[in-house]
Amino acid sequence: MDILTIDVGGTYIKYGLIDNQLNITIKDKIETPYHNKEDFLLTLKDLYLKFKNQIEGIALSVPGRISSTGDMLSAGALAYLEGLELASELSKICDNIRVSVENDGKAAALCEALYGSAKDYSNSVSIIFGTGIGGGVILNKEILRGDFLIAGEFSLLFTDFNEDNDDRMASLYSTLSIVKKVKKLMNDDSIDGEKMMLLYDQNNELVVKVLNQWFLAIAKFCYNIDCLVNPDVICIGGGISANPLFVDKINEAIDYIETKTYVFRKPLVKCCQFHNDSNLIGAYCRFKQISGGQV
Repeated sequence: MDILTIDVGGTYIKYGLIDNQLNITIKDKIETPYHNKEDFLLTLKDLYLKFKNQIEGIALSVPGRISSTGDMLSAGALAYLEGLELASELSKICDNIRVSVENDGKAAALCEALYGSAKDYSNSVSIIFGTGIGGGVILNKEILRGDFLIAGEFSLLFTDFNEDNDDRMASLYSTLSIVKKVKKLMNDDSIDGEKMMLLYDQNNELVVKVLNQWFLAIAKFCYNIDCLVNPDVICIGGGISANPLFVDKINEAIDYIETKTYVFRKPLVKCCQFHNDSNLIGAYCRFKQISGGQV
């Protein structure tokens, strides 16, 4: 039987059924409810009821710090879910079916480490660009979680060490932040990540300037990660990475930095193989690990 995999985001809940060959079927999305925990759980229950005769478990990818028992110790932008014992509460209203819960960035990193662009390497880091900047650190094919479960939470890293500057990675360099900046410069609220990359490819002067600064910042960040973790490979993901130009330009900036300053080495940077599906597949992998099944 399949696993119902669910990726909870700030705007949408994406879901799909995954079989033991990693095929994703019946993939779709619904709006994320923002009223209360009860509405959220009932929304997930409705998905379960839709597929209950086809599945053996539910695997979730969610924002925030997630305990080993599937409790949401924090919930990122979905603050109303903080403290929710998600795995046990959802299982309780879904006929006691087995439920696993993993942080979204760590799920993506696990997916890429086991099946994606980092599958041939023992140690990897994945950086996922979207509403924020998530990710995960993988050492010897295992997720590094850290004492407070925040290893790989790149959004809140400081970007400037000057006094009175509290800028963080997500507020300056997430896809959402860059799209907002381009919208303002172009005075066009219809611009999204896809249109922004198209304008870049068309050599729009304003967009080229903003995005080249973005690519350089990400490249510098990759060098910092290489000094801190020294992984075999760094994988770049998120919806924006579906455009090959995104990672190509980051690598161009990495090459540029190597010519301008002393570095130990040039980090190996690849695009996440599964793009927006990384979270779903990573949630599936975590379910299999917890269940003792073959991953």
